[in-house]
This record gives sequence, C-alpha cells and structure tokens, in this order.
Amino acid sequence: MGERPVSVDRSATERAELGRQIERVEWQEDEFSEARQRYERSVEQFRERFHAVGRDRESSLGERMQAGDSSVQHELEARRDLLVRVDRYVEETSEELEQTRSRVRQSFDDELELLAKERNALPWE
Repeated sequence: MGERPVSVDRSATERAELGRQIERVEWQEDEFSEARQRYERSVEQFRERFHAVGRDRESSLGERMQAGDSSVQHELEARRDLLVRVDRYVEETSEELEQTRSRVRQSFDDELELLAKERNALPWE
C-alpha cells in the first residue's frame, strides 16, 4: 500500500491573517458596545441627577410659595420647562445613539462577512 501524500495548507498564512482581522473586528465591536452602554448610562445618570436637584429645588420653592412668596410661580414654571427640555435632549440623544449603533453594527457585520468570505475562498491545497 502506498502512503498518501500529506496535504499542506498553502493558504495557512493568509487564513491566519484573516482570522486575526476577524478577531480584531469582533474586539472593536465589543469595545463599541461597551462604550455605547457607558454613554447611555451616563446620559441617564445625568437625567436622574438633574431631576433629583429639580425635586430638591421644587421642594424649597414650594415652601417659599406657602410662605406667600409670589415670585416663586414663575421660577417653578421655568424649572419645569427646563426639565422637559432635559428629558427631550436625553430622548433625542438616545434615538441618535440607536441610529449610530445600527449603522456601526451594519458596518461591522459587512466587514466580518467580507473577511469570512475571503478566508473561506482561500484554497487548501
């Protein structure tokens, strides 16, 4: 019986390099996801802190109003308007972030698909 010749992967170097490129893209995708989550938390914390300060201020203004200070009403209305604008800002920022996430995700997916196709097209012998 004759021995079969050992197959050699002629494309091993290119295949390994494409594998490293795929890992790099996956790492970038993970890093982007983590950064996005940190940013989302920070925006939400901003809103929460702003509201907490607003509640404290409203409580103080309420006490002044009960004491007969008539100038408080205008400040209360201005504060409530500001809270609405902060909420709107946070919502708009969240929507923009989601759109960016979608575009970036598609870009990563496209790049991964291209690299995988290129790697899979390499000959083995």
